[in-house]
Amino acid sequence: MMDATYSCAGVRIQKDRAAADQRHAHDAMQEKQHEYNALNKQFEIVSKLYAQSRDKLEALKNRAEQEAPLYDENENELPLKAELEALPYDNVKDCELALDEAESKINEIVANPNVVRQYERQQRQIEELEQKLDEMISSKDDKRMEMEQKKGPWRASLANSVTKIDTKFSLYMRELGCQGEVRLTEGEAPEGQEEGSFKDWGIEIRVSFRENSKPQVLSARVQSGGERSVSTIMYLMALQDMMVAPFRCVDEINQGLDQRNERLVFKRIVENSTKEPGSQGPRDHCGQYFLITPKLLPNMIDMEVE
Repeated sequence: MMDATYSCAGVRIQKDRAAADQRHAHDAMQEKQHEYNALNKQFEIVSKLYAQSRDKLEALKNRAEQEAPLYDENENELPLKAELEALPYDNVKDCELALDEAESKINEIVANPNVVRQYERQQRQIEELEQKLDEMISSKDDKRMEMEQKKGPWRASLANSVTKIDTKFSLYMRELGCQGEVRLTEGEAPEGQEEGSFKDWGIEIRVSFRENSKPQVLSARVQSGGERSVSTIMYLMALQDMMVAPFRCVDEINQGLDQRNERLVFKRIVENSTKEPGSQGPRDHCGQYFLITPKLLPNMIDMEVE
């Protein structure tokens, strides 16, 4: 009987202990549940703050890329990137301090109305000058186009005249047993331009007074004084039909000429000045000559032709 009583009492004690343990476990579970709920709520708040910060950071990044890009359209680094990397700030706190210092300096600046008005005036002047510059560039392009349109026919006419002169000059030089040619030179075009300036254009006379030698540019370093005189006279004769003048005067036209060349030169002068008038009447002639010289060679042919 006593044993049964003790056994029953032990079972009850164990039951009470188990119930107490169960209550403790339930209370602990409730406490952990509260902690979990609190942590979960904090997680939701932090997640929301993180999403807001991420969106704000993305917006600031896009704005920074628009207002101060680090790369150009071809993904090449711009100077700003190197300048930012060279800044002596390693953390956000240093950057904030530098930003506060810069803002403080900006706030210390006192607005000067005169400076603002001067800046606005200069800005207007710059805009006016830019407008004038655009107008001048447009006008320059129009003038250049107009000049190109006129230059084509003009150049063709000039080249045609030079060709006629070259034909006559070559003929007159061959009559003397020499060679001669006349060329139009346009000069070399400066770097970056297609054509040279008109100031570099000119007439180039090339002559040769020796057999088997190519014509060279007429100059004092190559030809003698007599050769230059003959070439000049023949060139003037070639110009005869291209110029409208009643007569011409050339001083000492036979200076430096030997008798053979002097006779040939005067023969050409006589032939040119005694040609029949052209189809447009008596005024359509090749010019007249007044020959004034203390040394006229004897037996000059055709000098008596009126």
